[in-house]
Amino acid sequence: MTSNFQTKLSDFSEVEEEPPKLKSTDSPKPITKRTKPKRILWKKTIGKNGEWGVINFDDTVLFVQLIDGRMHVHGMAAVCKWCGGILEIREETKVFCAGRCGRYQGEFSRDLNDFLRWEGVKSYTLRKIVAEEEALELEARDLEPISYAPNWSILYEYEDDQDTEDATKE
Repeated sequence: MTSNFQTKLSDFSEVEEEPPKLKSTDSPKPITKRTKPKRILWKKTIGKNGEWGVINFDDTVLFVQLIDGRMHVHGMAAVCKWCGGILEIREETKVFCAGRCGRYQGEFSRDLNDFLRWEGVKSYTLRKIVAEEEALELEARDLEPISYAPNWSILYEYEDDQDTEDATKE
């Protein structure tokens, strides 16, 4: 049988130690103010070099760079998600695996504006930022002002119900 020993409060001393004093030769360290890094919502993806396009894999829309006929996403070669084979563009708009499975992967477009058309970005605010950063054309629906005020929270409905319940109790 093992016995547990409980620490007693009397085991601790209540004497506070004074912080060490600086010598006359020591100088206090200068206070450095840390600056917060600037946060950006979208980092430019499309470079000036190379040929670029857009792929749509099961509603995942990405910019791709074509290097020697192969697609590269974020600096890495795009490969089949089933067998790991290389991907190839057929009929100018379809992406297939060139490996052993040969499966259809998704759509391809050389028109970079398809990134917004295929909803690579769904947020209205982010769509505007991406379009500006990547020099894309916004769709007509993005240029129209929002004519309604969005319902930000369903909790407002419960707030109204509580007010009516309180009024009936009085």
